[in-house]
This record gives sequence, structure tokens and C-alpha cells, in this order.
Amino acid sequence: MIQYKCPCCGAALVFSPKTQKLSCDSCGNEYELETMEQYHATENGEDEPDLNWGETEGPVAEKKADGLYICPSCGGEVEADDNTVSTKCPYCDNVVIINPVDIGGFVEPDLIIPFSVGSEKAKSMLESFCKGKKLLPKDFHNKSYLKNLKGYYVPYWLFDCEADANMTFDATTIRSWSDSNYNYTETSFYRVERSGTMAFSNVPVDGSVEIDNSITESIEPFDVSKAQKFKTTYLSGYETSQYDLPSEEAHKRAKTRLYRTAESSIRNTVNGYHTVTTINRRLYASSPKVKYALFPIWLFETVYVGKKYQFAINGQTGKMVGELPVDESLAKSYMLKYSVIGTVILSILTLIIGGIF
Repeated sequence: MIQYKCPCCGAALVFSPKTQKLSCDSCGNEYELETMEQYHATENGEDEPDLNWGETEGPVAEKKADGLYICPSCGGEVEADDNTVSTKCPYCDNVVIINPVDIGGFVEPDLIIPFSVGSEKAKSMLESFCKGKKLLPKDFHNKSYLKNLKGYYVPYWLFDCEADANMTFDATTIRSWSDSNYNYTETSFYRVERSGTMAFSNVPVDGSVEIDNSITESIEPFDVSKAQKFKTTYLSGYETSQYDLPSEEAHKRAKTRLYRTAESSIRNTVNGYHTVTTINRRLYASSPKVKYALFPIWLFETVYVGKKYQFAINGQTGKMVGELPVDESLAKSYMLKYSVIGTVILSILTLIIGGIF
């Protein structure tokens, strides 16, 4: 396992979204990513200072057994499956990076978008969202739920392609008028054809099976223009998994998304009609290219009454979306309470009205 440690005090370093540097919570020092790369390269006797995902930097512990690793900080056993790239040690809470040579079939990411939203801001956003929601389970009232909010680098596939589209529509215009004797309505029918070529760049598809596509797509967009070349230093302090959805399967999702966008774009060019109905559509994708990237997401997960709930915050923009559980017993008590109040109010009004008349 790999763990970047402070050269001054030896504490684990964490990538800071605020400064875009590696920071030490223990002594307060901060380090440029390139500085730490060179430092670890020197410490490990490497001639080449540039990091490569297949190389090893920093304190590395042997792989004890399949699925078990030794934490470089405390010596505790850390469990990790074949898709885990970085994870939190259950004993010392430091995030450690799995030595890539131990990950079967690992593919090096082409790009990574570093976190811009820090831990405290993400917790504040989730806390504000939960504030005032009285039907949340009791654990949400003492803020213990905040410990379940974790920073993840989620694997994404990015697709580039060109799309040729041909679409046919039936359209109508309606004109109405009247005279002293009659009301008239004239309906004109048209056949409208459109065709065009569009270029798509960086169409994102979540490469993690565990995270619901509706969640990841709802917190889009990510600004891929600010993506950086992949370096392991960005992973410090955050959990990461490599993709478990192959690019071949992700391509189907990307195709659906770009076709939907292409169809919408062409449909928006058919203006000036009262009704428009799609009759035929032919969409073809060509010149496909794919890139592998890691995107930052703050993810809150909880299981309540057997149902899994996910709440996500875009780690770059701060956009958030998700669903939170409702305490059914509280909901029933509130319904009973207000139904009783409503009954009492209705009874009083009945008595008052009866007394008046």
C-alpha cells in the first residue's frame, strides 16, 4: 500500500481542494504535488521523478493475502477487493492507496478532476439540506450521519464521436377566424425533414455499478477542461475504485445519451408549427474514441428499513442531489397528531356555527 506522509512529522498527507496541494492536518505544512513526487522518488531511490501508476511511491507494505493489506501507518489489516484503488484504514482512519501491481487487470486513468469542494463544505451542505426535515430517522438529529459522507473518485468513461442524424416529422398549423354566421378552423399539414452532423466530446458514463446512474447524471456537468493528467497524489485522503463496468457496456449508455441529445437538438430546429410528431429517425455514430477518467464525488450512503439511500455532491461544482430516508413511525405519529388537531378544530367550528344559527 502507498501512503504519502509529511516529511516533517510523519503524519498522513491529504489532498486539499482549497489549496490544490497536499496538506498535513497534524503540523499544518503544505506541499506542492510535484515536490512530494520528487521527494518520494528520492526516498525510494527512483531515477525517474515522474510518477507512473504502475510504479510504487511512498511507504509500501507487502500484500499479506488476497484481499488483505497492511496499513503503512498503524500496521492494521485493511480489506480491499480487486477494484479498490484507495480505501480508509478502519483502525487509524488514514486513506491508503493500493499498490497498483496488486490490482488485477488495472487500467491507468487518462485524466482526473481534482476535488474543489472540501470535506467541511460538503458536510455543511448536507447538514443544511437535512435541517428542518423532522421526519428523518433519529440518527440525523445528532448529526451522526455526517460520518457516512465520504469523498470518492468515481470511475468514468468519456466518449467522443460524430453523429449523423436524419429525422422526419409530421407538423400542423392551425388558423381560426369567424364571421357573423360561422366560426372557422383551418388545419394545414406538413411533412418536415431534417438532417445534420454533430460532434460530441467527453460524453460521460459512470463506470461504477454500485452508484446509480440517475445520481451521477443528476450532479453533472463536470468541467472536463479542468481535468489533470493522472497522478496518485490526487488520491491522498479519498477513496477510489477502478471501473467495474467495461467500456463496451458503457458505450451502450453513451449511445443512448448522445442519441437523445442529437434528437432533441434536431427537434428544436422545427419551429413555427402548432403540433410536431416524430415519424422516423435514423441516427448513426462514427469515429468513436474513449478515455478513462476519475471524477470527484462526495457520497452519502445509508440503509434504512432494507432500502439503500444515496446522496451525492459534485466534488468539483458543489451541485447536489439524492434521496433521504423517512422515519415511518414519526410520519405516522405526525399524521395522527394533525388528524386529531384537525378533528378538534372541526368540532369547535361545528359548535360555533351551530350556536350562531
